[in-house]
Amino acid sequence: MMRLAEIDQQKVGKENVEFSIKDLADKVDKLYFLQIGNVPESVKDFIKNIGKPFLITQSFKDYNTGWDFDNHTSLDDLYKSINEDFDWILYPDADDILPENTIDLLKEADEKGCNVVRFHFIECFGSRDKIIEIKQGFPIGPHFKAVKHDRSITFIGSDGFNEPFGKHKRLETLYCMRHLRYANPDSIEERKKMNYFEKYFLDNHDTIDYKPMQKIQYYKK
Repeated sequence: MMRLAEIDQQKVGKENVEFSIKDLADKVDKLYFLQIGNVPESVKDFIKNIGKPFLITQSFKDYNTGWDFDNHTSLDDLYKSINEDFDWILYPDADDILPENTIDLLKEADEKGCNVVRFHFIECFGSRDKIIEIKQGFPIGPHFKAVKHDRSITFIGSDGFNEPFGKHKRLETLYCMRHLRYANPDSIEERKKMNYFEKYFLDNHDTIDYKPMQKIQYYKK
């Protein structure tokens, strides 16, 4: 499942949004989207042309933007739109790319009796294949992007990075998901202007080539 908003393309670029959607589609049986505000018809056409079952639910709520974005309410509304039973639910944002071995990690979680999976974030810079080096104090921590499907779960009241509310058994993995906030080379400077709390990203950075199946230590400097 994924939230879609007009601002996604402004932030990371049409190509990156489509790449993220296709990456999710390759890992799931059905796609669920929460449309927040206006979404270009070209994005909907792209989803249709993937050829995978999908449902787009239009939300008319005002979730706010930026630091005030009501993350957990919008996630909960999206989760409640799921109208079939599944084993696991993946929920990356439109500027996320999950690791290549995500399905294997879900199998590992099943074997260990876990019901949520937490991935480390790595931040792309200027390209999906260039990663900002991770230094001490790097501000992006691990995020939850997979949950065992359970209709009683809610995201309302959560105090974690997208973790459902309540106590859960976590699969802690060192594998990385890519964040595309600064991946669009044409909008890096504009994204810096939109930055609302992370001074780290206003600095110049060395980058490391992205390599599939690498753990977080590979990107540390």
